Amino acid sequence: MNLHLPTTSVWPIVLLWSLAAASAEAVPVSRLEVRVVTGAAELSAGSSLELRIYEAGKSVRRLPLVHGEAWPRDSTHIIPVKLSDALDPRNVVRFSLYYRSASPTPSELEIVAADVELPSAKEMPEKLLDATLSGVIAQQGELATTDRDQAALACRSDADCDDKRTCNGQERCAPRAPDADARGCVKGSPVVCPVNQVCGEGVGCRGGSAGPKP
Repeated sequence: MNLHLPTTSVWPIVLLWSLAAASAEAVPVSRLEVRVVTGAAELSAGSSLELRIYEAGKSVRRLPLVHGEAWPRDSTHIIPVKLSDALDPRNVVRFSLYYRSASPTPSELEIVAADVELPSAKEMPEKLLDATLSGVIAQQGELATTDRDQAALACRSDADCDDKRTCNGQERCAPRAPDADARGCVKGSPVVCPVNQVCGEGVGCRGGSAGPKP
């Protein structure tokens, strides 16, 4: 997909990469928190602003951040985002903010800072791709991180594919397998429990006994 960024008045896109540490702890998440700080231009009512997440081997995720409301200039917004399908940060190639102004006159949107925070047990939340966006988006355009090095996406060991869940089986790193995903990971075989039992994370197969009570 071609990204159209204004050729003038664009601030540098700040990228702070620490991919090795991020991939070591990243696990699928079902919610995000987006923090956006705007500049001198307001976001007019009816305009569109959405988070777009590009993942290896998948369709782009388009997540609206506004729903018709206006944003004043020089304002900070923290938007919780619930995902219908869990996101594995290890599969993300890049993310962006897409803006379309509702104003008939040319209207740019200045983004002082925007980052996507992941749930974390640490004191400081982790940021998706450890990156912060900053720049000016044209009346209709997209501000994006640079594409993540594809070599960083490829698994090197089974640990790179581990989703930290036991009931769905042990994932393997097998890039040449016919059923491998974009990262080279192959899903495990789900745990099969005895009749009337189900697998629970951290407890294994549990459930009532099929036999009569004594």
